[in-house]
Amino acid sequence: MCTTPSLRPMFAFPGWVIEQIDIDWEVKQAFVYLRRDGRIQHEKCSQCETPMGQMKTKDRCVQDLPLGVLQVNLLFTAFQGRCSHCNNIETVTIPGLTPKAQATDRLKRHVSHLCRYMPCDKVPEFITISGGTARRWDKEMLLRMLSAPKRDGIRALLIDEKSIGKGHQYLTVVLNADSGETLFLGEGKRKETLDEFLSSLTEEQKASIECVGIDRGGSYQASVKEHLPNADIVYDKFHIIANYNDVIDQIRRREWRQAEEENKPFIKGQRFNLFMNPENLTPKRESSLKELLSMNEDLNQAYILKDMLKQLWTYTYKACAGKFLDRWIELAKETGIAELKRFAKGLDRAREGLLSYCHHRITSAKIEAFNGVIKRIIYKACGYNDLDYLYLKIRQEAVK
Repeated sequence: MCTTPSLRPMFAFPGWVIEQIDIDWEVKQAFVYLRRDGRIQHEKCSQCETPMGQMKTKDRCVQDLPLGVLQVNLLFTAFQGRCSHCNNIETVTIPGLTPKAQATDRLKRHVSHLCRYMPCDKVPEFITISGGTARRWDKEMLLRMLSAPKRDGIRALLIDEKSIGKGHQYLTVVLNADSGETLFLGEGKRKETLDEFLSSLTEEQKASIECVGIDRGGSYQASVKEHLPNADIVYDKFHIIANYNDVIDQIRRREWRQAEEENKPFIKGQRFNLFMNPENLTPKRESSLKELLSMNEDLNQAYILKDMLKQLWTYTYKACAGKFLDRWIELAKETGIAELKRFAKGLDRAREGLLSYCHHRITSAKIEAFNGVIKRIIYKACGYNDLDYLYLKIRQEAVK
């Protein structure tokens, strides 16, 4: 054992006096002995400032921030007091320590900071606690430090689903379309999941929402119409293009099945070339794609219409966009290709949601980018069983 006075400033807790600091290098632990400042004769009630009488005492040993490789333990005597004026009973401990906690708040904050940049199970390599304790402290600190999402004055919402694991496990994610703030995270992708969030909004909060960006598939539309009847629905352009890529792939698969055996490998290898934007194609891929399109009329027509479809989101005026959409639907039907005709009919039914983009101009770009953040968080933690904790971790990244 040895005493080191140079460490005293690190443990200068108001109202407490350091009696002794010992270090045991064999077990790599430091022991800081504290006692209540004798000049404080009576503790005052936190409720009414009346001096409290002492009821009972208890010796405590709690963990504090480490000193290099040394685990630091604070040893002191806590006492329980009672106010004779308001009958309030409270425990007096060192500052930054809740009555029954086994560690100081500054240690918990440090652990929470580590958990932001590494898996909880890696924290024991730096702090002498278990991975489960690190996870529990991280959640506790996030609950304290993160403010509630701002729900007032929201103009637009983005809603999407996110797959979080095998077995069709999904989350419903709701973002503020303007700020990108995460407003809600719910388990599942059904109408009831979104109902949980929308029903929690006040009438004033609902009234401020002008539009909601969603995929035209799924069950979110029914919930939006029920809870936000005055909000415009905007079908996301990235989902529409992704849906159209599926149509192209259906055509490619059909052509592959009908092709002669020697041509099948060539058609099969063109899937991503058909999906990629022309500017992203390498010279080799571009040459290969041109050869395919020159040989296959159905794929060529589908590919040309894909490039045309993207122009829909360049219009500012709804009437002009409507005329363009009518022309595109007409061209798709004139091809006589069954897959394109079905897709064109679907766009016609979704006309209002497509044209609403001209006025509101929101896309799922923010939510798609944030899906990547969710994926990294889940991957780093090797999955999450606690949805509330996952929501806190996601909000932590959103409020950088």
